[in-house]
Amino acid sequence: MINICFVFGTRPEFLKIVEVLNVLKKNPFLKIHVISSNQQVKILKKYIYENLFLYNLKLNNFKSDASFISKLLGKLEKIYKNIKIDYLFIQGDTNTAFATSIFGFQKKIPIIHLEAGLRTYDLNNPFPEEYIRQCISKTAKIHLAQTKLSKQNLIDEGIKKNIYVVGNPGIDHMLQNLNLKKVEKSTQSKKILITMHRRESLDGDLKLFLINLSNFLRKNNDYNVLWPIHTNPNIVQHVNSSKNLFTKSKIIFCKPLKYQEFLKQLSASEFVITDSGGVQEEAAYIGKPLLIARDKTERKEIVTLEIGKIIKGNGEDLEKSFNYFKTNKIDFNKTKEWRKIQGMGNSSSKIDRLFKRIF
Repeated sequence: MINICFVFGTRPEFLKIVEVLNVLKKNPFLKIHVISSNQQVKILKKYIYENLFLYNLKLNNFKSDASFISKLLGKLEKIYKNIKIDYLFIQGDTNTAFATSIFGFQKKIPIIHLEAGLRTYDLNNPFPEEYIRQCISKTAKIHLAQTKLSKQNLIDEGIKKNIYVVGNPGIDHMLQNLNLKKVEKSTQSKKILITMHRRESLDGDLKLFLINLSNFLRKNNDYNVLWPIHTNPNIVQHVNSSKNLFTKSKIIFCKPLKYQEFLKQLSASEFVITDSGGVQEEAAYIGKPLLIARDKTERKEIVTLEIGKIIKGNGEDLEKSFNYFKTNKIDFNKTKEWRKIQGMGNSSSKIDRLFKRIF
């Protein structure tokens, strides 16, 4: 019996692992443990998934990254004394994943890293996620890469073994909650969906983004905009202090949406503006023109396929990229290529087959 302990703490992490959990828990040779650090307590409360948390560490009262990481290491130490852990399974680039990888390294517990190999090779973009990804790759035992490009990144860094291209289990979960054919047949509406949460944008880009967005909407006042505001208090403060810029715009600011409602709004939108990695993947999969509010993206295939454009963190290229997609509709063949890259909704099953082989 192999004991695998899944550790997560944010909504994006959970969306990426939930279908993997659903598949692996049926494997009689695996014993699955689930730990939530509760890193995003306000967002996770909106889910009905809490009955899946075997351990809820309730680390929702911390003042800094250092405080969170040290508390998580201490909590994992206590759990380690009570359960046998053969592998630690982590997702992505969060502080929860980072702290768990440190713990695994110290205890010589092999790390399984889902979403391995995504890179910008700029430690400030995204910050601190690019650093976290690279650090985890140095200690992980099994690398579950989304794409061939991610695998090549790892090989170029000197990692030669145990790299497996599995696609994106987050897309598996999206397709469990979305009728893709219905979305494809739906008519376009003049709606824009916005999500912003990157920490590096707080260094000045978010303020400029809000100004550039307000200027853009004045020129395109026939568009309705929905912006679910991330729970990060610094982002909430920035947005609230700039709402006077949008008095003549058709924009609604709201609290974070439940996942099913978010997919509904995503499907109904004509354009998507985001700095989120997961939303990039989902919007591109559905076939929505994607305006990436970042200076760089680790999902480089989106830009290469021309199903998304980087508009910079400050929104400097928002209008130019918007006009590009108004003139040039997305080639559906390129959308299908992105879907193929992401695993076509079969990534969780692929991981299950992989684990049966290597374990």
